[in-house]
Amino acid sequence: MNDFICVFQGGAKSFLLINKMKPQLSPQDQAERRQRARIAVIGLFFAGGFFILSLRALFFHLQENEKLSRVALRQYRTAVRQSTWRGKILDRASRELAVNVSVDSIFANPQGMKDPSTYARKLSPLLDMSREKILSQLKSKRKFVWLKRRVTKKESETVSSLNLAGIATVQESKRSYPNGKLAASILGAVGFDAQALGGVELAVHDILTLQSNPGEYRRDARGHLYLSPTDYTVIRDVAQVELTIDKTLQYIAERELEVALTESGAKIGIVVVADPTTGEILAMANAPTFDPNRYNEYASHFWKNRAITDSYEPGSTLKVMVMAAALNQGILSPDAKIDCFNGRYQIGKKIIQDTHPHGILNVSDIIRVSSNIGAGRIGMMLSPEQLAQSLRDFGFGKKLEIELPGEAAGILSAASTWSDLVHMTIAFGQGISVTPLQMTMAFAAIANGGELLRPRIFQRIVTADGEEKPVRGREVLSRPLRPETTQIMTTMLETVVKEGGTGTLAASSEYRVAGKTGTAQKAYELTRGYANGKYFASFVGFAPVEEPRLVVYVGLDEPEGERYYGGQVAAPVFKRIVESSLRYLKVPSRHEPHYVDQPQVEEKEIDQNVSVLSAGSGKWKVPDFQGLTMRGVLKALGKSDLQVDFRGSGVAIQQTPAAGSVVASGTMCRVVFHSSL
Repeated sequence: MNDFICVFQGGAKSFLLINKMKPQLSPQDQAERRQRARIAVIGLFFAGGFFILSLRALFFHLQENEKLSRVALRQYRTAVRQSTWRGKILDRASRELAVNVSVDSIFANPQGMKDPSTYARKLSPLLDMSREKILSQLKSKRKFVWLKRRVTKKESETVSSLNLAGIATVQESKRSYPNGKLAASILGAVGFDAQALGGVELAVHDILTLQSNPGEYRRDARGHLYLSPTDYTVIRDVAQVELTIDKTLQYIAERELEVALTESGAKIGIVVVADPTTGEILAMANAPTFDPNRYNEYASHFWKNRAITDSYEPGSTLKVMVMAAALNQGILSPDAKIDCFNGRYQIGKKIIQDTHPHGILNVSDIIRVSSNIGAGRIGMMLSPEQLAQSLRDFGFGKKLEIELPGEAAGILSAASTWSDLVHMTIAFGQGISVTPLQMTMAFAAIANGGELLRPRIFQRIVTADGEEKPVRGREVLSRPLRPETTQIMTTMLETVVKEGGTGTLAASSEYRVAGKTGTAQKAYELTRGYANGKYFASFVGFAPVEEPRLVVYVGLDEPEGERYYGGQVAAPVFKRIVESSLRYLKVPSRHEPHYVDQPQVEEKEIDQNVSVLSAGSGKWKVPDFQGLTMRGVLKALGKSDLQVDFRGSGVAIQQTPAAGSVVASGTMCRVVFHSSL
């Protein structure tokens, strides 16, 4: 039917008429319109939500992709920490001190394990573990648990033969020390998961540790878990650290130290062997010690490297430094005579006593018989400030900064706090504490012509990528003595081991030796006095006198019985170590027909232009070192700040930089020596 609409003109009236005449929608049409509107609103809502989610996803992708990846990986992968492969530690001749071996460890996947009690019953006797401990591990809600790590080959094969679902083995790396206890206190140890527990292992942990991905526990396409461990069989290039330690010299030191503890009944023994011309530590022994392969079976105090961590009152060995300082400063004459007051000297309200009474002694005899009164009176010739500074120049009261953890500085109080009594007692070795390493390097300064060297423990370091890292060369910390003073002191120290001296048991028929005994009564902390019958006995010296190759320190803590003096218990150990070591180094003895007290090749005269000359503006002209001994090269260097790296022994045959070169301050000069024997 057609609808007709009549339009009347008349403004608003015509509009109203048309509007009134508009047909009305049926209820069905209205319902359809409302439905379409709702659909449109809902569609717009979902479209807006999708747009917002898309923007958010894009933001995550661009800004937090790495974080989301980690979250996703955790859905099907779990990292499993395994022992890290480490680089080798070698001695100065590239002989192995610490290596890696592959061992099996046993793990379990407790998820889905139907009968953990039966598993625990079967595994307990095979792994030598309690059933309860194994069961607690197997009931864990984790995907991965260790049952026993680093098992024997027999344990691994036996467990594998059971074919228990969810129980398997994985190959790990284990640190191994093929020489057992040898050099243990130097090397340190490594615990589970490559924990460095001290020594060299801790000092260069970052270099020795191979940075590799841990093993992973993955989920396969069916949802089953399996372990994908680090494959150590493909590892080829790892770091390598070479020490200045000589494996044979270390063995000699440890062997003789063990004998000394048995003979003396001492609780603790310490030996340090160093090259006095380079500062290299050749051996460092402690007894009792531990086996780093089984470190967990020893109390932690067995792990200590007491040569650097512990300090002791040095006793009479310090008299050498005090007398040398007085001679070096011109306060004391080598032919001076000192009244020792027949063994009793009063200072304030205290009486200083000598073990054996002496009257007037010359300077050399004070060292030879080790007079406390004589040394104390010489120390009083120096002001407290002078004496304190001289002792600091010898390296006491501060760390020498050897590249090993745990070094102690010792104790040297400020001179401003010294009373007259303290001043005098420090002069004969009481009221001050030093480490064995400090005393070793102080004597090395006398042996090498007057230079305190920084001790060195690393000879060469190569990283896993083949890069050779720089190591310390010969470094002079101070020059406490002039060369002529060291010659005077060396002559005096030789008298100590001759008839009438306190160290005759250190005398060798094979080599000329020089050294000093020390017997210090141990301090008792509770009373701030000294403990009756408790002593620290020591002997430190160098050999051969004509061209020192070794400086050796021997310290024994609390020897038992009436034989507790350094000359009685420590001096014989020094002798045995020196003789065995020099024989090993092929240094000719007095019994050999070609032995002479002076170098076979006559050394150049130092005053014939064989000295480093200033070239101005911090530069130096290098002389021709050929034909000089090590001592001669040191004299030629004079007061220059050039460094020197000695190689070999005998007389100089080659040098770098070449003679006549002009070099900058601090340049390292390498001098190669060769023996004509």
